[in-house]
Amino acid sequence: MSNDAPPSAAAGASASAQAAAFANDDRVHFSRETGTWRLENEDGTELEFDSAKGVWVPVLDEELIKKQQAAYSVAGVDEETPAAPVLKRANKKRKEPENYTSYTPPTEPSAKRGKNDKPAKSKNTAVYVTGLPADTDVDEIVERFSKFGVIEEDDEGESKVKLYAREDGSFSGEALVVYFKEESVTLAVNLLDDAELRIGDASTIMSVQKAEFRHKHSGGVGEEVKLRKTVDKKKITRRIGKMQKKIEEWDDEDGFGPAKNEEDEKKVVNRNCRVVVLKHMFTLQELDEDASLLLDLKDDVRSECSSLGEVTNVVLYDKEADGVMSVKFRDSLSAQACVIKMNNRFFAGRRIEAFLYSGKQRFKRSGAGDDLDGDNDESEKQRLDDFASWLMTDGD
Repeated sequence: MSNDAPPSAAAGASASAQAAAFANDDRVHFSRETGTWRLENEDGTELEFDSAKGVWVPVLDEELIKKQQAAYSVAGVDEETPAAPVLKRANKKRKEPENYTSYTPPTEPSAKRGKNDKPAKSKNTAVYVTGLPADTDVDEIVERFSKFGVIEEDDEGESKVKLYAREDGSFSGEALVVYFKEESVTLAVNLLDDAELRIGDASTIMSVQKAEFRHKHSGGVGEEVKLRKTVDKKKITRRIGKMQKKIEEWDDEDGFGPAKNEEDEKKVVNRNCRVVVLKHMFTLQELDEDASLLLDLKDDVRSECSSLGEVTNVVLYDKEADGVMSVKFRDSLSAQACVIKMNNRFFAGRRIEAFLYSGKQRFKRSGAGDDLDGDNDESEKQRLDDFASWLMTDGD
């Protein structure tokens, strides 16, 4: 029966019907490994019965396939590694960690979305504050932190400032402040970290950092915080509009700083000025008693102000009884940040006065005129040479 055509069964035939059709042909056997009927020809080739189509199909030789793959393989290429499009699809399935620090209103799904469209990531607009005094209240925090950006408000118009409590209900000295703009977080961290909550009171120095997920608390002062399960889109729209209006009321072109009041309007300041004037940094008596104080002061001021931006020049005016120094920055924004950080701070028991140079003041120092608008330190180098000479001759 080996020369006869292979037996056949109808497409979609049942297992019993197939068994009956193939029972009388000794070339046909049932393969338990593949779960299909196999037919072996005299030349050693095999056919496999496709029950769905009702036909016999050749069985591929795995050894032959491997030989063909080896013939077309490329050195250094791993044939088991998926192609780039497959990897790309796999990477798309990886989800970014969710950010619960700030709230992003849900958006309606678009009817037509491009293949490159991606949902907007939630921005972190909150700062985490520690080291606050035990008697701190929300109004005091709002007053201090609102100088660096518009603070987010809830649907009831209350500022989003959360005070954390211990298990016994007492204030833990920690708070969360949520701004409306992400840029305000950077400004608040740079200018308020290690600063005083109450200016002039060293016992109120606080730590301000960008809020992170690891800060976990059981609840704030007062009522327990509850998650909102429903969203009123009209309220959200009104609240965002209100926040935008507050930002528009601010005068600074860079978006930092509140609108000027009447007292601010009296001070005519060059808006693009890059020079900051610092008063009460030293006394003439201190300079007379310690010749090295000049260098130390300049180094300290340059180091402190460099955290706000690139400093191009620092000058100490040793003929000014008010203890005047000037700091020149590469850009005006850094200068404005310096005024915010340095003004009314205490240094060596004296309150510092910091303001932008208006172009009218003139300050005196030894052997030169003022250098408020200069970018070089030539005269300062001469002063350093004189100081070095003094060191060499001291005690002779």
